[in-house]
Amino acid sequence: MGDALYTFCLPLLSYRLTGSVLVMSSLFAVSVLPVILFAPFAGVILDRFNRKRLMLCADLIRMGLIALIPILAHYGLLAIWHLYVISLLLSIVSTGYDIAVVTLIPALSGKNLTRGNAGVQTAGQLADMLGPAVAGGLASFMSITSILWLDVASFAVILYVLYRLPQEPARSRSAKPAFAAEMSQGFLWLIRSPVQLALSLQAAIGNFGYSAAYATLTYYLITNLHLTTGQMGMTYTLLAAGGVAGILAVIYLDRHFRRGRLIPLLLMAGTCGFVLAGLNASWLAPGIGFGLVAACNTSWSVLSASIRQEHVPPELLGRVLSFSRVVTRTAMPAGALLGGWMSGALAPGAVFLLGAAAKLIEVIIAVASPIRRL
Repeated sequence: MGDALYTFCLPLLSYRLTGSVLVMSSLFAVSVLPVILFAPFAGVILDRFNRKRLMLCADLIRMGLIALIPILAHYGLLAIWHLYVISLLLSIVSTGYDIAVVTLIPALSGKNLTRGNAGVQTAGQLADMLGPAVAGGLASFMSITSILWLDVASFAVILYVLYRLPQEPARSRSAKPAFAAEMSQGFLWLIRSPVQLALSLQAAIGNFGYSAAYATLTYYLITNLHLTTGQMGMTYTLLAAGGVAGILAVIYLDRHFRRGRLIPLLLMAGTCGFVLAGLNASWLAPGIGFGLVAACNTSWSVLSASIRQEHVPPELLGRVLSFSRVVTRTAMPAGALLGGWMSGALAPGAVFLLGAAAKLIEVIIAVASPIRRL
């Protein structure tokens, strides 16, 4: 839940420091850049070294970085550039951590990959659902920066859970190819697999539209709908609740429907969610609409993760996932910056219709690529 508190508080902090939607969207863009630049290196490192130890180190670093924000605020030193630097460093560390989580799931869940991936996604979505509601309530009697101490405390819990995980089997000490050669193995495997490449391109386009919409959502809620902090917390809670519903639904749907049919239908539901958020002026519309989008995104994420884990050799999984992340995240900074510009220059809600258009392109990819045969 700690990360959800940070995600809720960061745009509010940036807006209070600058009052600029472009700063809010550029912060989001900065947090994505390290994925593009460092994911290939992270993939090789994860395939070479003990993933559990790397995750423990990453959590300690993330705990310290989050703690810097309330400390700087307490002494009256917090400035917008601090948020940029901390966001950048957090993203660098989290890049390897997030890939490591996916690579560990096959070892922990065995053959039941869909259920294992759904469990990880459910934990994250429940945290996202509770986090904004908790933050919205706490903001009535606590400063935004003080709320972040709860995020710091959450990392202590995660450290304990990671420590309790079983040890990985010892890696082979045989001679390994050069670092660059290992990176190229992951890249070549990705581009030579039509299904994996189609999933990555699909996610890249979807992330472009979602980044444009999500990076400006808080600004839209404040300036166009004039919501209170509590109402904004409710909006983000509805979003996360949709994500949980999507995960629970996909466990059942994956057992009864072909994935090639299921994926485009889920993406159409996400398209409808963006349209609702963009065309309905009710203060609840963004929460309900983004809830539909979240249901689409989380169910798609569970299915795509299972497909990758079923088809990619375990010894290559970290590297293939890392290059897939490069492809899927490359469009996110551009989407976030375009969303910031659109929010200031065009009609309210227009950026959400951009998200709907991106989702429609994802549907086309699903029905025109080898995904349809899954």
